[in-house]
Amino acid sequence: MIIMFLAALLTVFCGQIYMLNFSIQGLNRAIINTPIEMMYTSVEFSGSEANFNNEKFESLIISYYDNTVYRYCSSYDVEFYHYNENDGSMCIQKRCKSVEINFECKLTTTYKYHRVMYYEIRNNNG
Repeated sequence: MIIMFLAALLTVFCGQIYMLNFSIQGLNRAIINTPIEMMYTSVEFSGSEANFNNEKFESLIISYYDNTVYRYCSSYDVEFYHYNENDGSMCIQKRCKSVEINFECKLTTTYKYHRVMYYEIRNNNG
């Protein structure tokens, strides 16, 4: 009788581990493989200088996460930090060259998925 109880407990435990792994791998695929075309559509040129349009960039990212992440977690938090690439200080303008995205999602009562992504526009002279 104890063996049957332990077998049932082991089956439930393995199922939970499988579902956690499925969610983590799905979130990794969705977040790390964010289409680069979304970044390109939010870039605006003023003269010879390119910058992200902050509002457009944020709305595209949130829209993409809304359409892909719902399969793996019920709710998530996204924070954007626009910064100057030279010194890391906060960029308060509407158009910046660098952005940090903090993504957080609670998968179980004890495990939070957290990923930080950095996107920068750099000049390639050479």
